[in-house]
Amino acid sequence: MKNYRRALPPLDYLLFFEAVARHGNFTRAAEELNVSQAAVSKRIKVLEDWLGMPLIDRHGRRLSLTRNGKVLATNSGEALDYLNSCLQQLRRTHGTGRLSLGANVAVSQYWLTPRINEYLLGRDAAPVTLTSTDKDADLFALESDALVFYGPDIPAGWDGALLFEETWLPVAAPEVARRSGDLGSATLLDFDKLTPKWVNWGDFATLTGHTEIDQATKVNLGSYGSTLDTAIRGRGLALGCPDVLRFEIDAGRLVALETYRLATGRSYFVIWRNGQLTNQIRDLIRDVGIPL
Repeated sequence: MKNYRRALPPLDYLLFFEAVARHGNFTRAAEELNVSQAAVSKRIKVLEDWLGMPLIDRHGRRLSLTRNGKVLATNSGEALDYLNSCLQQLRRTHGTGRLSLGANVAVSQYWLTPRINEYLLGRDAAPVTLTSTDKDADLFALESDALVFYGPDIPAGWDGALLFEETWLPVAAPEVARRSGDLGSATLLDFDKLTPKWVNWGDFATLTGHTEIDQATKVNLGSYGSTLDTAIRGRGLALGCPDVLRFEIDAGRLVALETYRLATGRSYFVIWRNGQLTNQIRDLIRDVGIPL
C-alpha cells in the first residue's frame, strides 16, 4: 500500500531544492521563488535532515551538489516537469472538453480521420475519439457527441445539419482512369452490401442503365473499404462518393469518372440527439472541420 505522505518530504522542499540545484545559487533561487534567501536555506537544511544525508556542499557563497544531491536534482527535476506537463494538459482539457464522434468505416477513414488528424496537430487541441461501424443500429447505440449519418433525412429523435448530397461515381487511380474507356472492359472492384442503401456495381448498372457493366470482370473484395484501398493501388475501379473521398481526390490518389454519375436521393448529415448539443461541443465539431 502506497503512503506518499510518509514516504515523501513535503513538495515545497523539493521545489526549493530543484530551484537551488538549477541555479546553483541560493540568492537566484530565492528570487525565482519570491522568498528570502534564509527561507530557501532553511528548507534545504530541513530536507537534508529528513533524508539523513547532505545534498549541498557549502563553501562560503559558493555551493555544489553532493553525489546524492546530483541524483536527487536530476530525478526531482524530471518528476516536477512531468507533473507540470500533466497539470497543463488537465487545464487544456478542462477548458476545451473532449469530443466523441461516430461514423461508418469509409466516412471515418476517408473523410473524418484526415480532419481529426489536422485538428490534433493544433497546439490547444482537445481529445477526440472516433468509433466506426457499418451498421446503423450500432451507430445509433453509441454514446457519441455527434455522428456522421447518411440517409434520406435526419432520423427521428435527432437534430442535425446537412453536409452534402450523396452521389456515386466510379473512382480509380489516375493511371487507371486515363486508360479506362467502356466500363464493360474494366476490372470492377465489388463488395458485400451490409445495408440495403449501399450501392454496389450491380445496383449501379441497374439504376444508371449502363448495362455494359454486366459484362465487366468483377472482383468481390468483401468490404467496401477494401475496394477503395485496391483502387488507390491501381488495381481496378471502385465506386465512391467524391465528397467523402475529397482528400484522396485532392491528393491525386483517386480520380472520379464524371461520365458516370448516380444521385441516390440520400445525403450525409452530422447529427446529435435532440437537445444534447452544447455550445462547447458545437465549437469543437466546427474546429475539427465539420461544418454546422
